[in-house]
Amino acid sequence: MSTWIWISGRREKEVILKSTDHLECVYKTVIHLNIMLNKIQKLEYEDAQLEYEEINKYEEEADRIKREIIGELSKGNIHPMDREDLLRLIFQADDIAAYAKASGRRLKLLIELGYDIPDQLLSLLINMVRDIVKMIEMLKQAVFQITKDPRKSLEMTHAIEDIEEKVDDVRLEALKLIFRTCSETFDSKCVLYKEIVDNIENTADKCEDTGDVIRSISLSHLK
Repeated sequence: MSTWIWISGRREKEVILKSTDHLECVYKTVIHLNIMLNKIQKLEYEDAQLEYEEINKYEEEADRIKREIIGELSKGNIHPMDREDLLRLIFQADDIAAYAKASGRRLKLLIELGYDIPDQLLSLLINMVRDIVKMIEMLKQAVFQITKDPRKSLEMTHAIEDIEEKVDDVRLEALKLIFRTCSETFDSKCVLYKEIVDNIENTADKCEDTGDVIRSISLSHLK
């Protein structure tokens, strides 16, 4: 079981500080995906495409911070078990941003191809991403609480799991809608619709996976 020795040293504290910076960039990536969907709902397509640029910017910044953290961890002086925990946390959180970016990229492609998104489907996508924003807000707080109140951190990871189940339920509704819409006339936009739904669901899954890492760390930190 991890001892989380890295919390006590100067370099270790610098690493955990960078990990919170990384999670903040992940959060902003999803925030701008949420804004992008709302711009599309308002038919503000040019603004929606600009939001994709923000998504891309924050996802790249998250990647940059991830590389910095890996560089710090490669210097040694951190217990191997603790290093493994932190790497798992960073990689899982980084995947959240990657899937959010993939969702935004496909939304941008829909706009560029001149395809519309059915209003009902768009509303479901917005609901999914809105819940993902809540999940990441909880992830940020859960990381913050690990050394202060690990039991509270655990409670947050349980709440994240509950929200993920809600997102999965909405995903099923979205897929039903896509299959009904595309049952008679199937074209490339139907593929994009499903890919967007799946990418957003994967974003939620990675939030839950990140929560599982935090849960493991919190359990090892309980007294």
